[in-house]
Amino acid sequence: MISYVKVACACLTLGLFSSGGAVAHGDGGLFGIGAAPTGVELIAFEAPGCAYCPIFRRDVAPSYAGTPAGKAAPLRFVDLNDPAAESLKLASPVTLVPTLVLVRDGVEIGRIAGYVGRENMHHILATMLPAE
Repeated sequence: MISYVKVACACLTLGLFSSGGAVAHGDGGLFGIGAAPTGVELIAFEAPGCAYCPIFRRDVAPSYAGTPAGKAAPLRFVDLNDPAAESLKLASPVTLVPTLVLVRDGVEIGRIAGYVGRENMHHILATMLPAE
């Protein structure tokens, strides 16, 4: 998995994705309370050295739990290099961080690769969430 992190961090370092300043990397721990009763959760994959992961944590994560999406799919942070990440059934490898993966019972049902900003993330996520 380390090669994926190198690719993602290299792209971010080169400025190939949206702009923003770097801040200290977070602890990678659980942000929300885990999967909703429906078994749906939003997993934020991040890695050390990711410039946009702390920006996501600063700009998006604090308000996410209070949104309808946050109630339907609680947010959990996973370090891309953590062996526990391999237990998820992903459609394809995570090659860019941060990547948000919407899962139901550990199986991927949608993905947002890269930091797209708070409003864009909420809009895209709304199209991916299962109907109530």
